[in-house]
Amino acid sequence: MTGRVAGLVRPQVPRTGAVSLIVVLAAALAVGALTTVQPVYAVAIVVAAAVSLIVAANVRALPLFLVFTMFVESLELGPGLRIGRLAGVMALAVLAYYVLVRGRAGLRPNALLAVAGALGFWMLLSTYWSTDSSLVYQTMFSYLLAISYLLAFAVLVRTADQLVAIFAVFAIGSLVFGLVSFATYAASSGAARAQGLQGDPNYFAVYQVIALPAALALSARERRPQRRLLYYVVVGVIILSVVSSLSRTGLIALAGVVSLTLLLPWRVFFRNAGQKLSYALALVVASTAAVIVGSTNFVARVQSILDPQSDATSGYRGSGRLDLWAAAVNGWHDSPWLGLGAGNFQSAALDLLQTTPGVNTTAGYIRANPVVHNAYLEVLTELGPVGLTLYVALLGITAWFLLAAFKRARAVNEEIISRFSLALLVSLFGYALSAIFLSNQLGKPLWIIVGLTLAVDVMSRRSATAAVVRRETARTAAGV
Repeated sequence: MTGRVAGLVRPQVPRTGAVSLIVVLAAALAVGALTTVQPVYAVAIVVAAAVSLIVAANVRALPLFLVFTMFVESLELGPGLRIGRLAGVMALAVLAYYVLVRGRAGLRPNALLAVAGALGFWMLLSTYWSTDSSLVYQTMFSYLLAISYLLAFAVLVRTADQLVAIFAVFAIGSLVFGLVSFATYAASSGAARAQGLQGDPNYFAVYQVIALPAALALSARERRPQRRLLYYVVVGVIILSVVSSLSRTGLIALAGVVSLTLLLPWRVFFRNAGQKLSYALALVVASTAAVIVGSTNFVARVQSILDPQSDATSGYRGSGRLDLWAAAVNGWHDSPWLGLGAGNFQSAALDLLQTTPGVNTTAGYIRANPVVHNAYLEVLTELGPVGLTLYVALLGITAWFLLAAFKRARAVNEEIISRFSLALLVSLFGYALSAIFLSNQLGKPLWIIVGLTLAVDVMSRRSATAAVVRRETARTAAGV
């Protein structure tokens, strides 16, 4: 009996005091050595040490920090030290420590993990047929960072309170950086496109759109009207910030997400039908404000969505996207089965553009190392049909897992898990739309969503199992 009990006891996490002391001493030594030589790196170490101490005190704070990094991607703590890269490396180190001590926390091998792993393996395998293997390795580094984000959420998120906190960071981040970006746009009288700290207006707009369902899911569980109104303000700021980004990709993704939230039954994102009406009114007010403050550049950008052959702001077809897409198809025809190799469209793009009929090679958008601006087409061109199948399967299986988690949670009245699962599904839909116009297949939002999908899958299964146990216990107690 003693042996059985001992086998059920989970290993204890060592006290964080020793870990914190080691971090402080190592950081102090490094900062002292670098202050006079490389002060920028010294500041980076101080920031990293501070975050490390927070994570050491509570490892479940790591996912919150990772969501925050999504909003500040362009922030650099030194040459080549982007905050997302540092966060990814930290996530891998923390996960290795956590898994060794605590195990996988219920995460089991499944189809979603298998497809994510197979996609990375196929990328690495493309080294054997690519022209430039260094670009494959660069892409693999981005993939490993994406996987570190995925696993951090998949392993560390296990409670409804954590989901609420993560969604709150999404909402607060979109509010803060949305206000800042809109203020920048207004101050420049529409001359400067809002881009937050993502470094790119299109990515900024898409990240804002992906945060919208999180704000709605939080408002649905809020009983106090004042706080619920605050979440609707977040929705309004998101809409205005997307407008101020002048991103056609963001506008298309926003239209898709908003349409889905309006078409779904009110019970998904609202406590009653009246709340859905309030949401619709908030959309009308935000849209009206967008029209009032919108510049002629914004109107021209919207019109170019309907007529991509004539981009009034740049003079090129779809800002060059149509030409890049044609060049990518041209490259795929050259290697229809295996593709050019991960990341290798960049090195071949100029040659492909020159050999693609109808492309103006003197256009201003033509430069060295461009991307396709279409995740699906870029994956097809670089990794062939196998790569595209794996990528589409990743999106499809993620959607399937979220629907399954929603159904399991709803069956046992787990309101937060069920509602937040559908919110993630709507965000995934917004991402899938944006991927038609951006090469964001290794962007943080997708892999955060996949990681959270794996987390709610485990949580919903545990809730369903616990409900069965409770029913059986009640039946036994009743003598049935």
